[in-house]
Amino acid sequence: MASGDVASPIRAAPGRVLDAVDRLRLPVRSGRFWIVQAGVLIVAFLDEIVLDVFHFLPPFEIPRSTVTLLLLIPVIYAALNFGVHGAVGTALWATALMCPDWLFINGVTPTNAWTEIGNLAILNAVAVIVGQRVEHEGQARLRAEGALRASEVAESRYRALFDEQHAPVLVTDAAGVVTEANAAAASLLGPDAPGRLLSDLVGTPVTSILDGVVTRLPVGDRVFVPKARTLDVGSSERLIQIVLVDLTEEAHRAREQQAYATHLLTVQEDERRILAQDLHDDPVQTLTYLVRMLESLGDDPRLPPDLAPLVLRDGELAAEVVDALRTVIYGLRPPVLDDLGAVAALRQLVAEVRTRHGIVIRLQVSGDQVRLSDQCELTVYRVAQEALSNVVRHAHAKHTRVDLHFGDQVVLTVTDDGCGIPATGITPVGSGGGLGLIGMRERVNLIGGSLEIRTRKPHGTLVRATVVGAPAGG
Repeated sequence: MASGDVASPIRAAPGRVLDAVDRLRLPVRSGRFWIVQAGVLIVAFLDEIVLDVFHFLPPFEIPRSTVTLLLLIPVIYAALNFGVHGAVGTALWATALMCPDWLFINGVTPTNAWTEIGNLAILNAVAVIVGQRVEHEGQARLRAEGALRASEVAESRYRALFDEQHAPVLVTDAAGVVTEANAAAASLLGPDAPGRLLSDLVGTPVTSILDGVVTRLPVGDRVFVPKARTLDVGSSERLIQIVLVDLTEEAHRAREQQAYATHLLTVQEDERRILAQDLHDDPVQTLTYLVRMLESLGDDPRLPPDLAPLVLRDGELAAEVVDALRTVIYGLRPPVLDDLGAVAALRQLVAEVRTRHGIVIRLQVSGDQVRLSDQCELTVYRVAQEALSNVVRHAHAKHTRVDLHFGDQVVLTVTDDGCGIPATGITPVGSGGGLGLIGMRERVNLIGGSLEIRTRKPHGTLVRATVVGAPAGG
């Protein structure tokens, strides 16, 4: 065999030892680990040199095998500090040192040898069991620490989002006591908000907000929409998070739009009233005088016979113009509405529609009739006027009913047996249809009423306007 072939296994032996050490993952860089191994060496020296070579017996008749059990101390210490790899390495090191005690020392009985083998087996088993247990607990501790750090990070992020939220955010317990408030909520409700009842701060219990009963929440000069949700935090404990969405600007714009719409309708009605009055006082009166003059001229015997038919025809044309102007005046602002009220105006409206369009219309008035405020009477009349106009133009109805009921509220109901309301509504604004659906709703909303428009079964349309029956001058 060549010398190189002999040298290769010799050079490879340290490498195998290092590989074995790497696989065991022994904590060789730790000084305490080597102190533990020195302790194992001391126990082995005590057992093999003192007891076997010098035949020094332990005091108090302690069995010699008890000395081997002393190795449990460094093994358990290694398990507690270095885990299963440190414990197993220490146990193997102790086993290697104790083997000569029952293999090479003379006078060792089989009983002693098996006792030593049992002790070493227990030693290695303890190393594995305790080492694994310690490693499992260490890993569990690391996982718990990681979860705690993640929880702290999540709590920090939540706290940052909670405090930096522009909208006021409150957290209450099930009894409605505020437990947390972000910076916006503290600025709105005061720094002493935590610990107080929500109802004391905003005048509304948390149950009403959670049930969705409260849609608008005024706080001082601001208006909010409260949005609430429950948070289950375990142990049957429930928290409620409330976010206050600021609608102050939207509410302010809505009030401005409503005031502007009210102003427009008021100006429109004033212009209609003035125009109707001007037409009645000047053109109608002049044309009426012209009609009478033509009638007188037609009856005059001095009129040439060939001119009489022409004068008669001119008189009829002038009378037709007077009737047309009176119809325009009535449409702009019927005088009877201001003089006699909504009931008389509705009777006149129903009679005119019945006469001009041949529709069977029935008017039914119930309750104690009283004069209403100008706005209420005008709204009732305009809604009825628009509803009947849609019946004439779109419904193709044969029968129509108008009901007006007086009570705590005034309810106007117009029904027909026509083709029903289309999906897009009655009359769109700007299509030549007068008020249209939007205009009707706007008029009713401006006086705090409600408007219902729906299809009737089996066919037809129902229009119902409900307004507060404010008396005239009230």
